[in-house]
Amino acid sequence: MKSVEKWSQNHRMLYGSILWAFIGFGYLLFIANWAFAIGLAGGGIKNGNATPGFLGYFQIVNDASFQLTNTAANWAITFGRGIGSVVVAFLLVKFAHKKATLIACVMTLFGLPAAFMPAANYGYVLFLILRTVMAIGGTMLTILFQPVAANFFTKKAKPIYSQIAIAFFPLGSIISLVPFVIAGDSASVEALQNNWKTVFIVMSLLYLIPLFAVLFLGTNFDVKKDSNEPKVNGFKILKGYLKTKATYAWLLVFGGWLVVAVFPISVSLALFPWISGLEGNTLANEIRIWQILFLFAGTVGPVIVGLWSRFNLKRRWYIVVLISLGILLFVLSIIVYKFGLATNYNKDSKSLMGNYKGWLALFYILGFLSGFCTWGIEAVILNLPHEYKEADHKTIGWMFSLIWGFGYMFFTLSLIIVTSVPLIGSITKPTQAIIQLVLIIIFGLMSFVGILMLKEPRDDAKTFPDFKAKKQQVK
Repeated sequence: MKSVEKWSQNHRMLYGSILWAFIGFGYLLFIANWAFAIGLAGGGIKNGNATPGFLGYFQIVNDASFQLTNTAANWAITFGRGIGSVVVAFLLVKFAHKKATLIACVMTLFGLPAAFMPAANYGYVLFLILRTVMAIGGTMLTILFQPVAANFFTKKAKPIYSQIAIAFFPLGSIISLVPFVIAGDSASVEALQNNWKTVFIVMSLLYLIPLFAVLFLGTNFDVKKDSNEPKVNGFKILKGYLKTKATYAWLLVFGGWLVVAVFPISVSLALFPWISGLEGNTLANEIRIWQILFLFAGTVGPVIVGLWSRFNLKRRWYIVVLISLGILLFVLSIIVYKFGLATNYNKDSKSLMGNYKGWLALFYILGFLSGFCTWGIEAVILNLPHEYKEADHKTIGWMFSLIWGFGYMFFTLSLIIVTSVPLIGSITKPTQAIIQLVLIIIFGLMSFVGILMLKEPRDDAKTFPDFKAKKQQVK
């Protein structure tokens, strides 16, 4: 281990990149594993018969009572992920980065026994508990990027790595969507759902790769080597973060951004058709392709939009504009679905007919552009805390864990309110969908309040690029 530590000090950038990549791979696996559950769930027990998917395996009757219970379970799991993000701060204080990362990797392995729970209602409860532990561990990996970036990467390199890091979530989500798009017809989708155990087992076993990588390559880079250095009271620093206005500003920024980034993926299969007066999952394949394009934009958007962070330019107005565009393009996608696709949908053949191709192309383009703006601006947001003069590379991981954790809690509150709307049985589906859309927009716009509470990292920053200037890059 000493040889690894010595090598890491002599090749800081390379070592940091390797460690960072393995943590990122673990996070990507978690996202894919987690997102697969949406497509593999199935319909449970319907009319006394088990449908393909794990809900049918666990003998879950898909009635109104189950909808409430399942929605509440999703709330609890999302809240648990927020708690997990905050826990990282305390783990970093107590155990340092290597042990904290190992704990997170071990927690992700709890998804493996979840696939072997008994085929009964109580087995489903155990299944949810184990996958919640997996989710908390996977979410913790999001935070554990930051200490590596802060300790090993230069100020010019950090924005680049922030841009790349964003791609892990979209890529993981795309991995979970592509098999269903390829399957296409219901029979092939059911075949996938019947093999839910195999999917979850394979995804969980792959977690061993980042676990062993951190075990053998990880170092205690964030532990003080000089005994003469004054000891840092980590819990006192955390308490200090809780007292600062910036922490709560970041809560709104990250929480609002999560709403704008996640809801278009999680609710669109129901929201698009409901607003159009159709049954949920109508044109599901077309919507999944829209989702894939929205997510794929997250692999290219940060690289282009994130270039802003490499120059001495004002950040706040830029973030507001890009998030606004992301929301606007999402709304335009719904409008195109309603007036361009839904009107050309044949309920008998369950397919698009007539003059729909131009509308479909526009629908896909809007999905990509919405994702481009939404995911692209995250590169600037993630790099922003590193840019302040008072940012301490030794404790910034703690701050990230707090603001991400609180951001997830804000997102959980938004999730509870938005997903509670369909539980109101007295209103029609189109009305429910409109209410949900309005709520999503309101919660997304709360990120603007957080941005207004923050200051610019540099007082001499320009509003727009000066292309005549020879040097604008942030040093």
